[in-house]
Amino acid sequence: MRNNKYILVFCLLSFVLCHIKAAKIEQYADSGATYLSDRLCMHWNTHATTTFVKGEFYDHISNDSAPVPTLMMAGARSHVTNYRRPKLEELTPRHEDPRGMWLYNTVTDAYKWAPIGETGGIISSINREICALGRDAARKYKTTGDIRYRDIARNILITYMYGVYYTRMPQDLLHGHIQTLVGLQTFEVIHEETVPFLTETYILLAERDTLIESAFKHWADIIEANGVPHNNWDLMQARFIFNIGQTLQSDTAYPDGKGREHYFDIVENRQSIRQWSLRTLTDFGYDPETAIWCECPGYSQVVLGDLAEFVRLYRDELGRDLQAEMPIITRAAKANIEYLYPDSMIMGFGDTHPHRLNKDVYAKLGIDLRSLHPSRMFAAPKTSWLVQRTGMNPHRSLAFALNASRGNHMHANGISLELYGCGLRMAPDAGIGYSLYSGDDYKEYYSRFPAHNTVCVDGVSDYPVMMSRQPFTIVAMDTLPVQYAIVAMTDSETRAKQQRTVIMTDNYFIDIFRSGKNEQMGSEFHDYFYHNMGTEMTMSVPTTPTNELAFAGGHLYAYSYIYNKECAPLDKTVTTEYLVPDGTKMTQWSMPMPSTTVFRALSPSTEGLSRLKDMPYDIQNTPTLTFIARRYGDAWTAPFVNVFEPTAPYKPSVIDHVEFPEVSILDKQTRSAVAVLVVRNDGAKELFVSADNDRAKVRVLGRTFRGQLNVHRF
Repeated sequence: MRNNKYILVFCLLSFVLCHIKAAKIEQYADSGATYLSDRLCMHWNTHATTTFVKGEFYDHISNDSAPVPTLMMAGARSHVTNYRRPKLEELTPRHEDPRGMWLYNTVTDAYKWAPIGETGGIISSINREICALGRDAARKYKTTGDIRYRDIARNILITYMYGVYYTRMPQDLLHGHIQTLVGLQTFEVIHEETVPFLTETYILLAERDTLIESAFKHWADIIEANGVPHNNWDLMQARFIFNIGQTLQSDTAYPDGKGREHYFDIVENRQSIRQWSLRTLTDFGYDPETAIWCECPGYSQVVLGDLAEFVRLYRDELGRDLQAEMPIITRAAKANIEYLYPDSMIMGFGDTHPHRLNKDVYAKLGIDLRSLHPSRMFAAPKTSWLVQRTGMNPHRSLAFALNASRGNHMHANGISLELYGCGLRMAPDAGIGYSLYSGDDYKEYYSRFPAHNTVCVDGVSDYPVMMSRQPFTIVAMDTLPVQYAIVAMTDSETRAKQQRTVIMTDNYFIDIFRSGKNEQMGSEFHDYFYHNMGTEMTMSVPTTPTNELAFAGGHLYAYSYIYNKECAPLDKTVTTEYLVPDGTKMTQWSMPMPSTTVFRALSPSTEGLSRLKDMPYDIQNTPTLTFIARRYGDAWTAPFVNVFEPTAPYKPSVIDHVEFPEVSILDKQTRSAVAVLVVRNDGAKELFVSADNDRAKVRVLGRTFRGQLNVHRF
């Protein structure tokens, strides 16, 4: 953020889970049978059965007392905290104190008593690590017969699961949404990530315990009762329920008739208000035409991975071929390749961090990832995105993606654009933010219009994020005479109509963005936002500092995150260069517009790319170079027109200069028509003529053109 740094003790739980085995079980073999179990975060003294939370934070515990220690709840839904998570060796055995936890504060550089509500996910992280070590001990005992490991695993399992049996569902004092999400130990049932460790431990030890099995059933019932049924949550919950089903005996072994078959049936067939079956969920979430999942790219990978794991579980546990029974799984895996840019990593819109496809997922499904190849042009209307690529050469191919907001984990971004060139996401999506979904940076900036490459109307364009329903309409897209796409939508907040045309050649992009209200109601202005990678930004015109572009007059809070603003009138062609330390550069030519001001500014860092390795600079700690053009008045008849050329030492510029010839409209129905003339270094010229409808008739440079897009080379 501007001059601010959010302090994260650890990243997303899913990321932590993948790296949880920092400690090895062998180092605890001679520490005693209860060394690890005594360091679980439990209510060792009070034995309280119920935790009360206030929204997304721990509040207090009940006054009653169970016969055994009970589970301790995480401090908050968010993982952000100013306290360092201690190593297991730093923990006091059987610790519970009304003052909270004795932790190191990274802000004050001192130890202090941290109230539980300020500890983020530290408690969950500690318990998860210990339960994982218990699973490792059970595996070690299974292979070696060493009873030291059996005793370690048994003590962790009994201590934790007896605590589960006597722990009741947490209660939200606000009676809000959190009440429908909480698990026994975390604020979200999808993060009950000790379940797979404990269920495997129980199976490996092979010692039947009626109370432990009752505890597992109690846990599964809460997971089924809470959560979200219509997205990736459902599968994560189903995986935990399936794990628990694996530990149980047949339905007939239990007085309530709820055993192995019952919980497997919840996963496959049964319907409840917050837990859908696999078939219901896939029917709801996958587009039957494209086999694309109804969430952002990052979360679609999670869903495919969970389904691949269910394929394995059904094969190994039930002897069934789920992939054959549900053909959409195979189709989805093959369609998944369409998310890729030429660097073979997924695109970044919505709550996404770009990464490569998981080879293990394809191995579970029996699909050779090398046999799949993205198409040059692909659209997914159900989730409102499209992508075009000139090829899949990571350094020489270009690509662009357009997205609106339809489905889960989407942002309020209007018609958003990403550009790829010279091996980099030169015009990236900003990402989720550093304090996750509960943080101000996510709510106010990263999920809002000004964080994206889009147009915000009157400073107020906005709509609900996450499960968004603001798609665009694909007007036209093709690969001839050049690769291009035209999409349109209506801004739900201002009712302004917007249309975006993106053209891609082998060397550069052209972006034409039209935006205008149908009816004039007071003043009208349109802000064109463009963010580019790099550490240095220069403009061809002198700029002066300004306080314009701010949260004022009822505008979005996101404007407050834009700083170091300098401006100039857009009364002539402005050339902007964005320099990356490795020599990669993006050059932008902006068409003159009446009553328009251009800004060079800085925005919060591009968090979406902060996890990528081998980047040319420290993206996490570098603000994002930001170009804004503010048009006072209608931006439909006078649209934003920009040419972008990515270059690198191995891929020099082909453009000598760019002109914007005058256009004469010859028909009565066309309101907007523009022309772009790209003059190349070799003397060749490429003329692009864009109109706002397919029946247009216009005249440019002595030539007459008809239709919405024309390309002429001479």
